Amino acid sequence: MIHHGHSIAGWPVLLAILLVTGSSCRPSGSQRVCAIDMGSNSFRRIVGTFADGAYTEFRIDSKTMGVGDDVEANGRISEPKLGEIEETLRGFATACREDGAPAPVAVGTAAFRDAPNGGRVIEIASRAGVRMEIATEQRESELAYLVGSLGRDGYAVIDNGSRSIELVARGSDATRFVVFNLGYRIAYDQFFLHSTDLSAAIAYFRDRLLQEAAKAPFMAGHSKLVGVEFMEMAEVLFTPATDGQVFTLTELKKMLDEIGYHGFGPLKETKDIDRALPRLVVAVTMMETFGYSEMALTSRQLGAGLIIEAGMHRGR
Repeated sequence: MIHHGHSIAGWPVLLAILLVTGSSCRPSGSQRVCAIDMGSNSFRRIVGTFADGAYTEFRIDSKTMGVGDDVEANGRISEPKLGEIEETLRGFATACREDGAPAPVAVGTAAFRDAPNGGRVIEIASRAGVRMEIATEQRESELAYLVGSLGRDGYAVIDNGSRSIELVARGSDATRFVVFNLGYRIAYDQFFLHSTDLSAAIAYFRDRLLQEAAKAPFMAGHSKLVGVEFMEMAEVLFTPATDGQVFTLTELKKMLDEIGYHGFGPLKETKDIDRALPRLVVAVTMMETFGYSEMALTSRQLGAGLIIEAGMHRGR
């Protein structure tokens, strides 16, 4: 499912209305917020604050859940997986209380949108003491932008998750976004897993990405390009990166050229190469297409967007 060219005009006003009406899971109360990012592959529990433009993270826990794989295999979230989700959320809710953030909020992403019984997870989360929303593509793009920009205008953000990729940028008048399902798990399985010709696999994947990038001309010309969920790329293919570290297009292209030249060989045996290689191709392709010579990486996860959003509203 692909949506493109969307404009989120008057976004701050919309968020304020939703906060007042309670029609979405906006955290409130104490400054310290516990947010649970229920991704298609992993769940992350994040405790942090946002004030005066500064994001502070006190704790982050992660658990691999494989909800996206479960949905793909069963056409819905299976009963055993629903039980695992409830157990995990109960444990996270207890940990949130221990960390001084007793009202955890959660956001579910692509796998929960795709699952016909995704709504059951909201009920399960409620029983576990967690207020959960299943993010629409627009909502996920909004949160990704907050994660990458800390709420500032004039940024372009690429969020490369396990199932979907969000391209989102905000100017002075509106936020625009494109979402398409070529996240690293889908891309690796589709283009790389069974390929014996790495250069050809990279070329095929780049062609698909270029088709999607053509729908997002609004990504060009901003003050800064930020990559969300690209840290695993850096940790596998480069020396471990720090939050905010900048990679140049030149060094990313050099790494991609070297990988293509040497072929798969031992590369397929490299730990987490399925998480790293597709993201490297995405980074190079998007930077070339939209005219950026640098991309800054952030270690912040999507759930941090809920924390940033809460802090922004408290500051008004």
